[in-house]
Order: sequence, then C-alpha cells, then structure tokens
Amino acid sequence: MSSKCNMPGRNLCARQGKVAALFVDVDGTIIECQPYFDSAIERFGFLMALCGFEKKHAIATLREIDLGSTHINGFERDRFPTSMIAAYGKLCKEKKVRRRREVTETCEDIGNSPFFRQPKLFANAAAVLGRAHHNFLMIAVTIGNREAQKYKIRQGGLDPVFDEVIVTPNDDKAERVREAIIDLNIDPEMSAFIGNSRRSDGSCLTETNFVYLPLEKGWSFDDTDLPANTGHDVFSVKDWREAEDRAITRLLRKREQEVIAHGSDCDCGK
Repeated sequence: MSSKCNMPGRNLCARQGKVAALFVDVDGTIIECQPYFDSAIERFGFLMALCGFEKKHAIATLREIDLGSTHINGFERDRFPTSMIAAYGKLCKEKKVRRRREVTETCEDIGNSPFFRQPKLFANAAAVLGRAHHNFLMIAVTIGNREAQKYKIRQGGLDPVFDEVIVTPNDDKAERVREAIIDLNIDPEMSAFIGNSRRSDGSCLTETNFVYLPLEKGWSFDDTDLPANTGHDVFSVKDWREAEDRAITRLLRKREQEVIAHGSDCDCGK
C-alpha cells in the first residue's frame, strides 16, 4: 500500500508522521468459528458410539489429544483431523479392537469439515470494518493455516477491507503485532487490537489498546487475566455496533484531540 497516511477517501494520520491501525482477529471475532468445530466434535462422538465406544469418553479423549497437539504443533489445518484419527486409534487400543480403514477415513473427513466452509460473519462486522477502513490501516491477525484463513477472508468478502493479513500457526499474536507496529510505522496509542480471546488476543494489550469483543467462547483456558499496567486502554463491548460506538469512535476522537492540541506532523500534502 502507499506509504502516505492521507490518500483519497482515507486519513490514517496519527502523531509524529505515524499511522493509526486496527488489528482484527478473524475466527470468533469477525467470522463464526466454534460452532463448526463443536458440530464436528459431536459428529465424531456419534461415529464412535456407532463403533461401540462410549460417546462422552470418546469426545473427552479427542479434546485431550487435540489440546496436546495444539501445544506441540500449533494451529495448522491438519491438526484437527489428525487428532480425530489419533483419538479413534486410542479408543481401539483401550478396547483391544482393530482399527477399521473406513472409520479412519470418516474421522479424517469429519476433522476437515470445519475448514473451507462458506463463512458466516457476525452481525454488522463487515459494515463497521468497512467504515473503519477510511480512518485506520486495517490488519487481520489470525491463527491457523494460511490457505484456509485467506479463503475465509476472501469468501467473507473482506479482501477489500484489509491492507495486510498476518497468518500464524502459533499463538504469538503479540509478537506479530509488535513487528507490524515497527515495520509499518504505527502509533500504538492511537490504534487497537479487536478480538474475542482474553488470552490470545488480549496478549496484544502489551503492544496497543485492546477491544474485547467476546462474541464467541473458544478454548477453556481463554478466561485469563489481561496483562496489567501496560499503559494501554481496554474497551469491553458486546457487539460490533458497540465496538464502533464505544471503542473505534473514541480512538478517532483521541486522534482529533491530539491534532488540535499539538498539530499534525503529517507531510503527505507536501
């Protein structure tokens, strides 16, 4: 994108020649995510019950294996179907029965089912992000498989909204945001990260302001304390309209007050 912060239809100018940015999580914040995984887990449980295993134990086994795999392998797409196959194998070993090839293949199909589906956006997300595009550098920051995550953004009609897309297989959003702030000359005090996870997204409070938008619950360990004494602000909101009214608009007011008080260092028009 252009290095200028003031261009036709957009004004990203912040202090000291820097730009203002919105970093936005994708899964569970813009696009529904967890229901697809919950549905796949239920389908796995029913399949295991048909195979003679106890459904609740089968689901608990899957969750345990998938959580361990996430810590080791990150959030790559093949993690979830591989976890299902491994859970089926463990259940067979416990019951001392032979694994069946067709069941293994069905586990893989179920595990792949949450990916590459037509994404469903949360109410008002696209409209709010579209308006924010006029005043902020827009950066999607998402954990997962690059191909799958870019597919969601494209199919959700969000390609024109985002200037940058950061996809990472690891739970390292704060590090990636820190790098972007340096590389893209971003003013962190006039910017924010918007996300639904207090742990993963909230870690970015060390780098910039945080808009907590809990539209969807994720991992059980998401309920954690936010970093303390970071010098940045936390905006807790319940939906995208409130995110615009009580967080994004307030950040714009803050920028305007800074310009009134100290003037602008922007030299785009020179």
